[in-house]
Amino acid sequence: MNLFIRALFIFATIPLCVASSPNDLCFFRMYITNGIEDKIAVHVSKRGGEDLGNRTLAFNEEFDWKFGVVLFRTYYRGEFWWGSHYKTTSIFNRYVFGNCFNGNIFAVQRCYWLVKPDGIYLSDNNGTFPDDWNQVERW
Repeated sequence: MNLFIRALFIFATIPLCVASSPNDLCFFRMYITNGIEDKIAVHVSKRGGEDLGNRTLAFNEEFDWKFGVVLFRTYYRGEFWWGSHYKTTSIFNRYVFGNCFNGNIFAVQRCYWLVKPDGIYLSDNNGTFPDDWNQVERW
């Protein structure tokens, strides 16, 4: 019986061992898609120094990345350029966590950002536009 309890403990904690940091609560994958029929420029950086660099996205092109979340400390900022338009917004913070977290810490959570001519939208399921999207920013 003692061997059974040890094995159960090991298998229960394996998902926690794959985190990139012992402080990671869960993982998120963020997607940014250009929904404008022109190229846009995107720059994403994390508070604390990680810089994901500049990206130029063509129409319907997507940029994505995965990261571990330290609750209330993980923060990503995005900068967006489209022609003469410029906008900066929080790509990941408590608000985004609350919108996209499905309650399962063992599954990778997904958040979707869509850049459109009238602004920047967020969705937790990449569903039909505009029904499943919330406008977060206006140009």
